[in-house]
Amino acid sequence: MYEILDLIDRFGPIIVFIGTFFEGEVFAIIGGFLAYRGTYPLELMAALALVGSFCGDLAVFLFARYFSDSRWVRRWTKKPKFAKALRLVDRFQAYFVIVNRYVYGLRVPGLIALGLSSISVPRFLVLNAIGAFIWAGLFTTIGYVFGYSITGVFARLEQMEHWAMVVVGVLLVALVAFIMWQQGGSLLRDRLLRRDRCDDDLSPSRTTAKRRND
Repeated sequence: MYEILDLIDRFGPIIVFIGTFFEGEVFAIIGGFLAYRGTYPLELMAALALVGSFCGDLAVFLFARYFSDSRWVRRWTKKPKFAKALRLVDRFQAYFVIVNRYVYGLRVPGLIALGLSSISVPRFLVLNAIGAFIWAGLFTTIGYVFGYSITGVFARLEQMEHWAMVVVGVLLVALVAFIMWQQGGSLLRDRLLRRDRCDDDLSPSRTTAKRRND
């Protein structure tokens, strides 16, 4: 477990930036946790989370705005969540830009709906920057404040690692045995079926009947 922590420490800024660009809260909290450990300043982690979230939302918005006929955008517009996001955009356009990243499952369809809406690009940039600033500050602070609890979780996982590996190993062995039994059982059934057919073909009654027909 501590090897994982060392890996996160080493590539922390890259993980936070890329993670917040594509995903969200978990990686911002990781940034706050790294700041709690003293690996990086809290301001740096919050800034990376802000820039990552801002650029990720902007990329989806601009793609939907200028490539609305693409297959990827059309596939999203056919999903039920897009209709919900579109209704919210029509009613709360400005507020939706800020709160969209907090609603689980609506980030991408919401951004596509915004890209297809009448909101201007400059207005979206300003509102997106405000939303990213609040969001990054909130979740990196959560990671920093609860850093002690997160450290305790890793310590417990370290204690449980041995037994966890034993359980995983047993499950893997059982899975392999089950697959082999399934495959071996089907092969055995096929062989027995072919043998029964051969025995039937060579049985005296069937041989006699065949001679009579001849």
